[in-house]
Amino acid sequence: MSSKKILVIDGKESISDTCRMALDNIGYEVFCAYGGEQAIEMAMLVKFNLVIVDAMLPGNNVNDTFDVIRQADPELIGLLVVCHADMDMVVKAMNHGFSRVLEAPLNTTELVKAVQEAFALSALREENSRLQTMLPLYKLGEKFIAATSLKEVYELLLDAISLQINVPAISVMMFVEEDECMRVVASRGMDEAVARKVAVKSGEQIAGWVYEHGEAVILNRESQENSPLSKYLQRSEITASISFPLVGSEKKILGVINISQTAEEVVYSQSDLEMLSVICGQAIMALENVTYMEGREENARTRALFEQYVAPEVAEILLSSGKSFMELGGVKNLSLLFADIRNFTMAVQHLSHHDIHLFLTEFFDLFSDVAFSWKGTLDKFMGDAALVAFGSPMELEKPSEAAIYTAVELALGFEELRNKWLKKSDVFKNLGLGIGVSRGEVFHGNVGSSRRLDYTVVGTEVNIAQRIASLTESGKILITEAVYNDVKEVFPIQDEASRKIRGLEHEVKLYSIQADLVTLP
Repeated sequence: MSSKKILVIDGKESISDTCRMALDNIGYEVFCAYGGEQAIEMAMLVKFNLVIVDAMLPGNNVNDTFDVIRQADPELIGLLVVCHADMDMVVKAMNHGFSRVLEAPLNTTELVKAVQEAFALSALREENSRLQTMLPLYKLGEKFIAATSLKEVYELLLDAISLQINVPAISVMMFVEEDECMRVVASRGMDEAVARKVAVKSGEQIAGWVYEHGEAVILNRESQENSPLSKYLQRSEITASISFPLVGSEKKILGVINISQTAEEVVYSQSDLEMLSVICGQAIMALENVTYMEGREENARTRALFEQYVAPEVAEILLSSGKSFMELGGVKNLSLLFADIRNFTMAVQHLSHHDIHLFLTEFFDLFSDVAFSWKGTLDKFMGDAALVAFGSPMELEKPSEAAIYTAVELALGFEELRNKWLKKSDVFKNLGLGIGVSRGEVFHGNVGSSRRLDYTVVGTEVNIAQRIASLTESGKILITEAVYNDVKEVFPIQDEASRKIRGLEHEVKLYSIQADLVTLP
């Protein structure tokens, strides 16, 4: 049943009796006043939804009484009861806010119908008013969602607050993790030089208190002395202000909106907080959407960068590790493969730059595809050579086997590539691919600085792999003794003489594998 309250102002009691009988029975609360002064006093204590007034109320001007009562609630509905309604009386009543005129004596059926229709019309007006308020906010929401940068969201937020609350000064403060404080990221009515210097820590000043507690604060001049936060007000010209927390979807406080007013007649209320809540809610969704999109784009760029070095599975490990690039790596025992195109320096003298580019592109595409298929980490391309490591950052159960299978596929693939280009030029008949595989402790990780990522391997074993690759005949793979011990039970291996390697004091024991004798899995 409805709990709407109806005030009947009647000097003869007959109207009151009829209203009680007709309206009490259908759930309305009916209050009666027997004079204008009594009605005004009652309206000061009780919020009424509808007033029924006898036009013949003695000792008072009916319209004046209704006007006084409506000052506190302009949306109050009024029904006027008259003995004989004429057009002039109806028009005058409507001009004073009455929604309908009823003739006495009251018919209970018509009374109930009139009251219900009045409430229905009032509800329709309220809904229209709400829609008129919400439509600009809906359009604002569309703009927020369409925003593509944080700066754009901040400017839209300032525009919306300026439009809906009409304030001369606004600042948007966001918490900056690196500085461990809030800084102004956008403002209106605030000196830019001052805005740049603002730094408020959690708990400091009014904005810091709001950030720490996640609660909005209203300070009006007439009542601000009652607030313990009034001591932080430093500008005497401010008559009213609100600090409102920006709360993310996970209840994390992201920052604070500050608005202030200097006009004497302005007083901020709960309705202003509700409007800020709606606007800031839309802004938060837009901020999180932009942040997500920027993060996704950054992850895509990072992933694309990593996948130039490693297989997609390895890139996923690096990205999900939660470590910074400088933290990745360390000293570890790895298997290393170095491949070098033999006689390419002589060949390029007889090739166009276009053909050189195309050939190397095809070679390095082959190298990358094969290395990544065996979970190798591509260290770098060096002219007509390349280096790949096995065992980091993705752990491999048998890194040396992966290196040998990679070497075999590379040797066989290069021969196909060479034969393809041999149809274009005899220059390619002298080309070959030297491959060396070594194993041992090396440093693997980011070498350089945090501003430039160079994920690489450094150590003696890298030099050994490069040197023995230069000693290898095309189609043959030279391996060191450490690699031999790992794979001797898997591949057909031939013993080779020990070699003196430039840069090393001792000779290196070598073994070889003929690529065309290996069966790929």
